Amino acid sequence: MKKFLYSAAILIMGLTAITACSSEDDITPSGNYSPLRGPFPQGDSEYDDIILDISKEYGVYLLYKDVTEQDLNRDWVSTGTGDLYVAGAEEERHDGAWNLPLEQLPFYVNYFNEHIFPNITKEFAKSTFPVKIYMINNLRREPRIFGDDAESNVGSTITDPFVSIKLGNFDNWAISFKDEVINGANAEYQLKQQRCIFMIELLKNSIEKGEIDSPDEFWEGFDFSADKKMNHDNPSKSNYKYKLGFLDMINDNFGTGPQKQVWVSQSGETSCYYWEKGKYPHYDLFTTYLKNAMWLTPEEFAAKYNPARYPMIHEKYNIIVNHMKEVYGLDIVGMARGPQE
Repeated sequence: MKKFLYSAAILIMGLTAITACSSEDDITPSGNYSPLRGPFPQGDSEYDDIILDISKEYGVYLLYKDVTEQDLNRDWVSTGTGDLYVAGAEEERHDGAWNLPLEQLPFYVNYFNEHIFPNITKEFAKSTFPVKIYMINNLRREPRIFGDDAESNVGSTITDPFVSIKLGNFDNWAISFKDEVINGANAEYQLKQQRCIFMIELLKNSIEKGEIDSPDEFWEGFDFSADKKMNHDNPSKSNYKYKLGFLDMINDNFGTGPQKQVWVSQSGETSCYYWEKGKYPHYDLFTTYLKNAMWLTPEEFAAKYNPARYPMIHEKYNIIVNHMKEVYGLDIVGMARGPQE
């Protein structure tokens, strides 16, 4: 019975996908069980033309209209738990209230067109990106309160409700920029943060699914039993780990949100075994190198990790940079540099 209901649901969604298209150019992504609603692209500006070109080239649909609370809060594992994602002004809940202001559309489209897609191949995008990316005005979290807590309003405060990137749904993500960034306040630095967050989440998802892996030669030579040699709590030997090829860890949020520091404190860092391949694939030494390489330009990387003093670090850096570009089509150095004149 369950199989029948599941098959029926998929059939209905498929039929909906066909009827939802309003022109011969409207298409429904393969494997997407939440079809596009209405025409695509959603407008007729020059930026909608760019959005259409992106969809044809990379298989990614950038959407900025008619996103609903249901779109942002679908959960295919469980329902009714966790934070509620909303957008727009606090009092807005009606359809269309979350549409991206048209004057902000160039900023969002340029973000993808200049900061993300120049550094990847279309094959990389089609294998790792979500099908749909919602570009949302003022995306933020609100607590979902039940029972007695709802009456007493316990736990109803989120100190930093703004969300730069929302993951979780199998076919869509959402992205949002604060108004002050769009208006130019520290925009270059925060665009760098955003592209690094976006890309590391893609890579972590792909690593978890087995679509991306590190080369065997990367792991050669590391001493994962060297924890006692690291002397994390001894400032005079704080750089000894660099000689062993171990980098500073970078936060996944790259300094956004409540945590404003990009680097994790050296004192009390996790043991070497935590970074060994297979134990914690989202946070092992491979992803530590990926984050360092996409955050620091080659010049900044050399300034932080002196090649003459730490040759192993630079050997592994070059292995990772070349591996990601040659095997997966990801230009990590381009990610670090950002748009070039």
